[in-house]
Amino acid sequence: MHKPYLFCGIMFAMKKINGSRGLVKAILLIVVALVILGYFGYNLRDIIASPAVRDNLGVVWDIVVRAWNWVKDILPPQ
Repeated sequence: MHKPYLFCGIMFAMKKINGSRGLVKAILLIVVALVILGYFGYNLRDIIASPAVRDNLGVVWDIVVRAWNWVKDILPPQ
């Protein structure tokens, strides 16, 4: 049971958070998003435990590490 419109709405709301709105509002938005996901029957523990999600997170983490190392190599040493 996927609800892409819910995910898009959450991502749109998170993009609207900028530095002037504060950390408290960001945390509040995350809590509200988790409550909404729970209301629609999504269980984050089951989602994270899924082998496909773990594999995808591993791929994303590898990309992040490679990008970090690339940026670190480009910047001059201090």
